[in-house]
Amino acid sequence: MNREGTLYKVVLLGALCAICGLLLGGVNSVTAPIIEEAAIANEKANLELIYPGATFAVQDFKDDSGYIQGVYSAEGKGMIYKIHAVGYNSEGFTFLLAFNNDGTVGGYQVLEENETSGFGKRCFEDEYVSSIKGLTSNDSAPLLSGASLTSTAIQKGFDAAKALFNAGK
Repeated sequence: MNREGTLYKVVLLGALCAICGLLLGGVNSVTAPIIEEAAIANEKANLELIYPGATFAVQDFKDDSGYIQGVYSAEGKGMIYKIHAVGYNSEGFTFLLAFNNDGTVGGYQVLEENETSGFGKRCFEDEYVSSIKGLTSNDSAPLLSGASLTSTAIQKGFDAAKALFNAGK
């Protein structure tokens, strides 16, 4: 084969691409578990706010609502859903919602929010948090008068999480 010919260059480039692809696939198979563990480690501090000392695992999920950002199982305890919703503030807020294995709410923890004091911020204060913690996977999150945008967003995120939980995800 002529080393100056186009065919030689195409075959050589194809062989190099195949070798690089195989090497990249091998590296991925070795590092994938490490990457998954690092992702859990980054979230673990937040997840432990709900289930301290639990062993967590990332779960695959399909969420058509767009509210669920992550799903984690807490071994022997329940499921935790990381939810991002948009209330009055256009940047939205992120919270964790957990369902115990029996379907009761195991926790509701706000990770970040910037809602208006006296209105949307009420959805992250003790009275509302307590009302969420008293629910099950068959209930709907309550709406707050004067904070309808924020509480509606929480309700929609809650509904998305309970749909996944009730489907066994």
